[in-house]
Amino acid sequence: MENYEIAVFEYSDLYDGEFIVSKDKVLDAFMKKYERYFPLEYCQKQDIGLTKSRLWMSYTDKSGGDKPKTLFLFGLITEDLVAAIKDKVEIYYKRFCEDCGKEIQVDNWALCEVCRNT
Repeated sequence: MENYEIAVFEYSDLYDGEFIVSKDKVLDAFMKKYERYFPLEYCQKQDIGLTKSRLWMSYTDKSGGDKPKTLFLFGLITEDLVAAIKDKVEIYYKRFCEDCGKEIQVDNWALCEVCRNT
């Protein structure tokens, strides 16, 4: 079974990590770290940069805020894995109306315009 490692760095220092993650759990484990270290209220999607290679990939906070983090995934980085992670990251940034479930384009509202005005 193929294993992965997940590590979070603050500047150049190791901050957090999971050092053995199985292939079948890597997507969920990676996204838990992503959500923890790139929270929506502090990190905008456009401020997070993706870098990848054959044996690692990383998302980095480039917002210029206090204590930027870099989230690394080490292991065999396949195109399928990269695509799955990118899909999960896209979903993470989508917002939906709490009443009707419609996707919201404005980040600072809990309801879509139709539900707000009814």
